[in-house]
Amino acid sequence: MPELPEVETVCLALSKIVNNSIVSNIEIFRKDLRWKIKENLEIDLKQEILKKPYRRGKYILIPTSKEYILLFHLGMSGSIKIISDEYDLSKHDHVKIDLKTKENQFFSIIYNDPRRFGFIDFFSIKKIQNHFLLKKLGVEPLEKDFTINYLQKKIHNKSKSVKNFLMDQSIIAGIGNIYASEILYKANINPLRTVDKLRKEHLKSIIYATKFILKKSINFGGTSIRNHLQPDGKLGYFVQELQVYGKNKHNCNKCNNVITLINISNRSTYYCSYCQK
Repeated sequence: MPELPEVETVCLALSKIVNNSIVSNIEIFRKDLRWKIKENLEIDLKQEILKKPYRRGKYILIPTSKEYILLFHLGMSGSIKIISDEYDLSKHDHVKIDLKTKENQFFSIIYNDPRRFGFIDFFSIKKIQNHFLLKKLGVEPLEKDFTINYLQKKIHNKSKSVKNFLMDQSIIAGIGNIYASEILYKANINPLRTVDKLRKEHLKSIIYATKFILKKSINFGGTSIRNHLQPDGKLGYFVQELQVYGKNKHNCNKCNNVITLINISNRSTYYCSYCQK
């Protein structure tokens, strides 16, 4: 599933063409995604002027000049392609949005999703706080509100594993399985450790590691483990920088101990039993 860095990479790519572009046409080839696309999307979105996209958790949000929001959720296997030339539709292309920029250039945004766990929505900006996908999201880990004090409040009276804590979208928005493993390796914290056993120095390490790993991955264009491609069709190269994820039986780069693979809540979890305590 695309996580925060992959979604941020898509937002950055869209920002180059979307801001102040007008929707000249929209075609929907399949509406039955994770939730069915609204019947009137083609009519409502056409001729809208799009503003600068931004990310909230794992969601892409594109405001319009009429105070609406176009939302993309990439789901498990979704991707967005930006096309500037003639294009033959590919298998699993479900939505095509044609844009005319303020410089009179023409682009198409293609939403492709083999497993159809993603979603596209269009709604009034007045409803954003209560949108069913957004209303329970936690703090953004790259923002200033991601603090030791915030984490201390959230771990109070909780005994869940720190890995599950990091992946809880109602606490921290945007972190999934891959980056949770990488963050805890960077922070030298065992993924099985329960959050009630975390001291202040542990929380400080988690915050530092989270920002370091996520920013580094964004700079590399995300991680192409399975399906994620950048909008220009290129692979994200952070996969080459992964230290533990997918490294079962490899040697730890810090201590040469063998990386361990375990299962936490039905998720593959990789860590070094020597470095991560």
